[in-house]
Amino acid sequence: MNELTPLQCQSLLTSSSIAHLAVVDDGAPYVTPISYVLIGDALFVRTSPGRRIQALRTNPKVCIEVSEYHDDTGDWESVVIFSTAEFVEDDRVDQEVISAFFDKYRNVLGSPLNPGSVLPHEGVTVRFPIDISTGRTSGSYFSVRTRPGLL
Repeated sequence: MNELTPLQCQSLLTSSSIAHLAVVDDGAPYVTPISYVLIGDALFVRTSPGRRIQALRTNPKVCIEVSEYHDDTGDWESVVIFSTAEFVEDDRVDQEVISAFFDKYRNVLGSPLNPGSVLPHEGVTVRFPIDISTGRTSGSYFSVRTRPGLL
């Protein structure tokens, strides 16, 4: 495996569509896929109230993983972020996040006027400042490449 540079980590966080959010729920890990946007030095999520939000209100410490896998080569890149959830209460920030979601996911969301939009009307917006991030890749050039699931 090789380390990703900060610029490569930023690029992966910008280009990827899905992340995995790990929270602690009633003393146990709970991991879910999330759609997200990167604004400045933080990831933002907008979701409906539920188990994930309840867990974040109890324990805001999280781990977020973003990765890309290339079917043609078997190569992968991954960024792991440690953060503390912050609930967005500012309507201007909430609108900026909603706008960023429509820009990023326009091809799969359709029009913001579409009543079938996947963004919840009564959503909760959460900011995850990037406290610590590390990035790795499966390798290149002279290093031995690793594949998911193989030792």
